[in-house]
Amino acid sequence: MLNKKDLINIIADQQGVTKKEAGHIIDAFTSGVKKVMKDNQSVNLVGFGKFESVYKEERTQVLGFSGETVTVPAHYAHKAKLSANIAK
Repeated sequence: MLNKKDLINIIADQQGVTKKEAGHIIDAFTSGVKKVMKDNQSVNLVGFGKFESVYKEERTQVLGFSGETVTVPAHYAHKAKLSANIAK
């Protein structure tokens, strides 16, 4: 599994920048996506993936272990889907 440090090394090598600069690039990307998702918007990076916020209406749900019915409040759910081109 690749971690942040490994990704920083890859970007530094590919772009010819220092590891510190590559770290700033990764941090800027992740904070940008987080900000957009926090505002319940979506980010679509063609050829990479889509990060989206989907609004879910209020609903009732039966708890399987007790049979109790609970109300799940309306909320935004966040999803990430990789592009089909990423594996090619």
